[in-house]
Amino acid sequence: MPPKTETQRASWWRTVTNVFRRPAPALGTRGERFAAQFLKKHGYTLIAFNRRHGKGEIDLIVMDKEFLIFVEVRTRTSEEFMTPEASIRSEKRKTLQRTVRRLFRRHKSAGLRPRIDVIALIWPEGAREPAEVRHHKAVIPLHNW
Repeated sequence: MPPKTETQRASWWRTVTNVFRRPAPALGTRGERFAAQFLKKHGYTLIAFNRRHGKGEIDLIVMDKEFLIFVEVRTRTSEEFMTPEASIRSEKRKTLQRTVRRLFRRHKSAGLRPRIDVIALIWPEGAREPAEVRHHKAVIPLHNW
């Protein structure tokens, strides 16, 4: 039986259309997409997104004038428990360093030097975009280059 009142029809229509909506992307994915756009706006050229090598993964690879930059993106809804930057533990740093070395050796770019940056995002629940964006340049060292 079809809905009779305007309110019932509106409610029915919302229910029907919600079935066809895609779920919102996970917080980490939204953060990576936002970080890619943020870097593009600041003059970087996006090279790769979620590049895997062995056990490691690089969220973004971008380029500027003299650097090939490997970016780790960390997104949190708040800093109540821990800052996004603090969530990068020593094991993750080692994995990033190892992955960057392997990728850089494999895809050496003429004249570019490697660098690992971190983009930290605070993206409150329900917000359309992050409340805070912090770009830390060369914060994870690359030894023995």
